[in-house]
Amino acid sequence: MQGVRVNSADMKKLAIKFHEILPELSKEEIEKFFSFLEERRYSSGTVLWKQGDPTGYMGLLVEGRLIVKREGRFQGKNIILASLEKGSLFGEMSIVASSKHSITLSALENSETYILSYDNAQRLFRDEPALAIKLLKRIIVVTALRLQHTGARLAEIL
Repeated sequence: MQGVRVNSADMKKLAIKFHEILPELSKEEIEKFFSFLEERRYSSGTVLWKQGDPTGYMGLLVEGRLIVKREGRFQGKNIILASLEKGSLFGEMSIVASSKHSITLSALENSETYILSYDNAQRLFRDEPALAIKLLKRIIVVTALRLQHTGARLAEIL
């Protein structure tokens, strides 16, 4: 799969947006990273994936909002777990482990994302290990912050 191709003016704008999401990356690294990504736009209400669907890619939310839901104890009853804002990563486990999604993810409003497929992630790990390490470090930070937030919410309930 070919990565995203953009002209230099658009690259400047995207580099600024991506620097907000991945501040660890230099402008040159962001440009390299783009060669592994695919742009995807979702209309409000679009389901990106359902709980139980196979994984296949992670994404970076550049514009819009996504809603994270999980089926509750009663079938058909979904619990809203989070609202992801511009600058969020999503589906990050998909690039390191093949499994099924534990949540349903939908576009709450029109959203612009950049997708890193499992196959392109493997290519990134092989061809650009220093860049891959920076991405994985960011994923660890995001995951740790989400776990802290989840722990705090659980403590409030108990």
